[in-house]
Amino acid sequence: MMKIKIVLIISLLICFFSIQAYGATEEPVNADKLIDDLKSTYGIKVIIQDKDDNINYNDCLIVLDKGLSRFPDGLIKEITDYYAKKEISTNIIVNKTEKISDLFSEYVMSDSSANIYINTLLYRNSCVASEEGFIYETGHFIRDYIFEIYGYDKLKSEFEKLNSGYNYGTWAEGYENIFLNKHAAASFKEEVANLIWYTEIHPDKLRNISDGNFTIIHKKIEILSNAAEQSFSSVTKETNLWNEALPQKPDEWARETIEKMETASLIPEEYEGIYRAYITKKDFYNLTFSIIEKKIGKESFSNTFGIVEKEEYTSLDPLKGEAYVNIDVYDSDEDNYITRLEIAKFFGYVSNKLNKDISDYKIVEFDDISSVSESEKLFIYYVSSNGLLNGNGTSFKPFKNCTYQESYLMLMRLYNFL
Repeated sequence: MMKIKIVLIISLLICFFSIQAYGATEEPVNADKLIDDLKSTYGIKVIIQDKDDNINYNDCLIVLDKGLSRFPDGLIKEITDYYAKKEISTNIIVNKTEKISDLFSEYVMSDSSANIYINTLLYRNSCVASEEGFIYETGHFIRDYIFEIYGYDKLKSEFEKLNSGYNYGTWAEGYENIFLNKHAAASFKEEVANLIWYTEIHPDKLRNISDGNFTIIHKKIEILSNAAEQSFSSVTKETNLWNEALPQKPDEWARETIEKMETASLIPEEYEGIYRAYITKKDFYNLTFSIIEKKIGKESFSNTFGIVEKEEYTSLDPLKGEAYVNIDVYDSDEDNYITRLEIAKFFGYVSNKLNKDISDYKIVEFDDISSVSESEKLFIYYVSSNGLLNGNGTSFKPFKNCTYQESYLMLMRLYNFL
């Protein structure tokens, strides 16, 4: 049986934002409620084979929810609603194993059901699932819907125009410039599923596969994103679907600041090359804490914000079959894009922790914050008065999402302000 070690990681936002991270809350999570939530949110029925009341299935269910929440709101539900009208049920079928070698997933589509089979690792009376393996099979599920709505032949024709004579079903010299990996080169169907999986799980690796240069693989991602946009009402140009996987250059207005941050090592390596995509809450929080630690030092940072113990989760590379551990604490909201209002509140929080007077502000008459609560307006006044977030004339745009390059400018201001 695999031994999972305990590690120290930062868990700060749970307290301030009242975010209930399933992996961090002391209150027991109800498995039946998680199953009901997955059904109501995504239209997917979770079936646990040979369910044992002595086994805790929460970790597995949390991974399923986290995996599905990676995709734009409503995308998965569009597929399940479409299938439901055709009397096709969508199910996730959970099995248990104590062997890592048996820790795999499988997607099977039939005339009556679309099933994703998940083998979970039984560990200390808990079932632990691989998010990576689950997303891999979910990629097949999404792929089939795009084929049906956008058109299999249409999409295949667009891909084959880029293949430059390289055929599916083999692997030889030069194929690495056309296909993501050997599995993607096996068939057109596998290529699309692999691209969906990899863009969701490893956008940073895709973005930098050719030292930040645009490749045929990136062009295929653009084509696939366009096909998804035409297949789903929940996906629009503003969604920037899979944009994080594409090589990017900063806009001119952000270039100087970003270059200064890179020179000062304020942007971690995993975020290099991503500028125009919207930033998630998780990434914004990580970047903020990273630059604060750089500014005040590790010891002062630890003393100021505190550290708690959390348990790692097991993951499995679905292609290599290699098990590894994932130290992220799950927050069901962490993969959503952050808004300017949320940034204002967060900057107020860290400023207060660092003994800044957050009551030191001037009231700014923005014309678009009437729907913001009075208590939240104070954070807007604070960040705008101190130049951390600037409005656009008379507008603050509190509910607008931010790109990475916009965030870098805000973070540089925070760094200089501290």
